[in-house]
Amino acid sequence: MKRPLLWLLGSLLLTLAACSFTVTVDIPDKDFQAQALPNPQGQILYPKEATRFNPPPVAPKSVVLTGTLEASQTLNTTISFYVRLEDPSKTCQDLSLYGIPAYACPVGPADEKVGEAQFQGTQASLTLQGAKLTQGIAQGQFWLGLEAQSLPSSMVTFTLKNAKATVTVGL
Repeated sequence: MKRPLLWLLGSLLLTLAACSFTVTVDIPDKDFQAQALPNPQGQILYPKEATRFNPPPVAPKSVVLTGTLEASQTLNTTISFYVRLEDPSKTCQDLSLYGIPAYACPVGPADEKVGEAQFQGTQASLTLQGAKLTQGIAQGQFWLGLEAQSLPSSMVTFTLKNAKATVTVGL
């Protein structure tokens, strides 16, 4: 009696595993200007505009976003990245008065750390993943922010290039 039950359970698990597949979503190149803040502790810099794209036709189970991040000047640092789904203009400090086209947000429940990029020059590979990123891919927009602590005092333009979200869908 136990053997048929185990066989049935094993067959069911194999069938469910076969029901997952991946879809690739192209994320458009995006520029973002940032620089260090006077008191950067716990501050995330988000661009004024969200990253927008066509969402996948199916609900994602998980997402891994890969791409290249280019900086307009040489950096030797590790920068942490955060995703938020809420428009930062509603709850964060607008830095336009200081010449920085961004919002500064204290890390809170709206923010999720999704990865890091290690710069040794002007380019870094990027691999990001997290629940908020998955939700952002599903809805076709998210804000990608940088931790302010690791930035130089002069303005840097960051460009996200060749970004692709590998979306896993299924059971």
